[in-house]
Amino acid sequence: MNVVGLGQAGCNIADMLSEYPQYKTYKIDVGIEGTRCYDVKRQKGPEEYEKNVPSMKTFFRGIKGETLFIVGGSGYISAMCLRIMEQIKDKCEISVLYIKPDTSLLSKNKTLHEKATYGVLQEFARSGLLKMLYLVSNINLENILGEVPIIGYNNKINELIVSTVHMVNVFRNSDPVMGGIEEPAEASRIATFGISDIEGNEEKSFFSLDRAKEKCYIYSINEERLKTEGGLRKKIVSTVKEQSKTEDLKVSFGVFPTNYQQDYCYILNYTS
Repeated sequence: MNVVGLGQAGCNIADMLSEYPQYKTYKIDVGIEGTRCYDVKRQKGPEEYEKNVPSMKTFFRGIKGETLFIVGGSGYISAMCLRIMEQIKDKCEISVLYIKPDTSLLSKNKTLHEKATYGVLQEFARSGLLKMLYLVSNINLENILGEVPIIGYNNKINELIVSTVHMVNVFRNSDPVMGGIEEPAEASRIATFGISDIEGNEEKSFFSLDRAKEKCYIYSINEERLKTEGGLRKKIVSTVKEQSKTEDLKVSFGVFPTNYQQDYCYILNYTS
């Protein structure tokens, strides 16, 4: 998978994903250096960033296939995202991972800019120009992590995002021992991630979606436990059946064996 990080937040997450060999990363930011890094000129505001998007044909030479474009909503540089994606859309199947900041901490101008970027990306997803728009909220992530120190705050937030995104990608390319990861309906192009314990006692979502229409549970369970624990299947099926009672919610699940001692349940929620 290709990963394109735009701005500080996008580049930091792309950096963490580059630790895994499955990703080829491209980073775009002001003053950035290194392999597959594009240094853009600092601008005064979002309008200037959008007007001054350079041609990146050489930078993106050879890019093709599935691509995850990562951008945060607080930086003015995010105004470049649509015009950058225009340059690769014919060669790539693009999904966007959008990091929504705590807007109560933004200035008036940045709040208006974030609202515009957030709205436009949703319209692009609904119209089918994006394969998927994944929404992640810093407020939700902080609530999941609990008390997070000031120094290292962003790293802790990003580690949770990266580990979840990576494991979901791994299981999408693995064979389950039970169930499977179903593709959402054509109209369900807005999504978020979540986590839970195996028993489904408490689901923690990375973003609060309105009217989720589809949900997929991805169970990552130690292989030995799958071989020896007789009541596990019943627990999983019970959780899925309970969720299926929700009106207009389509629920699916997949169970995947791992060598990890810790078991996890990852959740994908979709909406139109």
